Amino acid sequence: MNKMIAAVIALGLASGLYAGTVKCEFPVYKTEPIWKTVIKKIPKKECWEEEQKSAINYTNSGADACSTSGIVVSKRCVVTKCRTVYESYEEKILVGYKNYAKCGVGCGEITKISNCKLETITGTVSF
Repeated sequence: MNKMIAAVIALGLASGLYAGTVKCEFPVYKTEPIWKTVIKKIPKKECWEEEQKSAINYTNSGADACSTSGIVVSKRCVVTKCRTVYESYEEKILVGYKNYAKCGVGCGEITKISNCKLETITGTVSF
């Protein structure tokens, strides 16, 4: 029985020597920039002048306008009014790079997105 267990363990170790993974550096052969379109808004103050009439009540000295006859005169005023408007435009922003590498026969192509252009991509190959 002990010999059988020893044989199973030996087979497990032997098969472990032939199967595994290896980290490799694969050269990048192509890099594409990744762009994002954003809309930027710039605030701008827009002003204009409007003419308004304002009522001015003149009353007898010390008397209430309701109890005595008051004189109502309108005066013209120029008022400046403003509002905020936004000018918007589209802008393309570089957000990263898509890097391509070939890892050999039967493995195909691998890609990695990064903030900068890469020269190599680290990959794990199982065998």
